[in-house]
Amino acid sequence: MSLPTSPISVLIVGAGPSGLAAALSLHHQGIKDFVIVDALLAGQNSSRAAVIQAATLEVLDSVGCVDKLLKIGERTVHLGLHTTAMHTLFPFALIVPQTNTEAVMLETLEERGVHVLRPYKVVSLRSSADKEGMVDVTFESGETIQTKYVVGADGAHSVVRNEAGIMFADPDGVEPEYGSVSYIAIGDVTFSTPPQLPDPKFRILTSIANNNFMLMSPFPASVCPDPDHVVYRVGASTADPSIPHAPDKDYLQTLLDKNAPQVFSVPRTRSAVAQQTVTRLGGTVILVGDAAHIHSPIGGQGMSLGIRDSITLGAVLATCLISGSSSKPDEVLAVWAKDRQARAIAVVRATKAAMKMVVAPRTFFRRIIFGLIRFMGRFTFVKRKAAYNLSGLAEL
Repeated sequence: MSLPTSPISVLIVGAGPSGLAAALSLHHQGIKDFVIVDALLAGQNSSRAAVIQAATLEVLDSVGCVDKLLKIGERTVHLGLHTTAMHTLFPFALIVPQTNTEAVMLETLEERGVHVLRPYKVVSLRSSADKEGMVDVTFESGETIQTKYVVGADGAHSVVRNEAGIMFADPDGVEPEYGSVSYIAIGDVTFSTPPQLPDPKFRILTSIANNNFMLMSPFPASVCPDPDHVVYRVGASTADPSIPHAPDKDYLQTLLDKNAPQVFSVPRTRSAVAQQTVTRLGGTVILVGDAAHIHSPIGGQGMSLGIRDSITLGAVLATCLISGSSSKPDEVLAVWAKDRQARAIAVVRATKAAMKMVVAPRTFFRRIIFGLIRFMGRFTFVKRKAAYNLSGLAEL
């Protein structure tokens, strides 16, 4: 499919979970004058996230995109998530690979007549010279789209963010040094001899050994290409930043042999938040998902936070497009942006605190802290509070 030649209302750049969620939300709000593009051909993106939190299931349900995910995902109520039943229809976290989540969202969009245009790589954003209140978005092909709103959902290395001149840095000024767990390679693999889980119900192997943090977790058979060969999300920490975009089995095997028999599956430990998530460039540029914030994946918040960015944005953009006032759209977007940035910073600080615990030296003081955490975890009200925050329901 080709790009439109007439001006449009909204251009979504990026068809990962955040971009697809933005498209689902806009369509649900009755906005049809939008286009979603991605720089990659279908299937070329890598799977990173593996957990969808309760609050995200709630917002996906609001746009009619949760039933298929519930059928293929595996529910987990560990860490007290079952105690959130009084607040949600989904008192659990759903384990499902990001690729499957994207496939379900894409299928839902296509059923509604919306198609992702590929491969279209954005190379520049400029204030339109011939039409006030519009952005000219130019692609690598030389083609240009003129739009009122650009939604940057193009990931941590966002071209949209860079072209808009938005700073992207740790909200606390200095990123902590995590040493050998500063970078983590991930992959979805099968084993010739599957590992034995110490607790079949928990389904996760974790280890902190040789100054490395590692984990391994099997996906439910329903999302594995071959049900007879379980796919495991694996990874291994390293101090080397030159991790391949798609690590092959030899690279992962080398890290596993070096570190431990158990592995950890996360994409990054660095944290950063966009200085602003909404800015003017003729029209309006908005950032969501990894383009707006990145952080350690401890707690499984990244993809869920991005999806909630986008689905809440859909209602805001609908208000902006319908409003006849020139000032109201800016006011509504400013409120949304302030709220989403605050939530991102809260998640960043929580995950940084968790990472500090992971890499802290094994001292007597650390043993006391971990002992205190385990002791407090015995109290029901503490479990409920922790589960409520982990689920993301506190922001709904």
